[in-house]
Amino acid sequence: MVALLIFIGKNWILERLRESIRHDYAVRLESYRSQITRREQAYEEIINALYDKIAYFRVHKEDYGQGTGLSDEREKDLYLEYIKASAALSRATDIGALFISQDSVGLLEDLRSRKQLDYDSEPKFEFYQAELGAHQRALSDLLKQALVDLKRT
Repeated sequence: MVALLIFIGKNWILERLRESIRHDYAVRLESYRSQITRREQAYEEIINALYDKIAYFRVHKEDYGQGTGLSDEREKDLYLEYIKASAALSRATDIGALFISQDSVGLLEDLRSRKQLDYDSEPKFEFYQAELGAHQRALSDLLKQALVDLKRT
């Protein structure tokens, strides 16, 4: 009878230990998946913001003082997208280290702190050309870093 109780007790303890390990593994796996998902979302937001800013600069780079050729409504929408994108990039640069790699945060900080042409004293097309180039380089570099960070290379 004692042997049976020891056998049952041993099996019960082993099963509880297995379930505890399974549960711990499941919690850790879900946490890891959640981190990956959040990292992907952060990169998606940053990349979309860069695309929106690039679209704005591209349209205005071709202006040469003649107007963009877009309707007032489309210009307003483009400007609002630019403002939202600027805010998203600023936010991502400030809190990005919580979700994206330090290298990616460094790219965003470099983009923010770079020397810019003066909008008021330089020809507008030169200003927009410089901004377009800087954002295109940042996007290209960030895409490469995102592939590494998301382990997709």
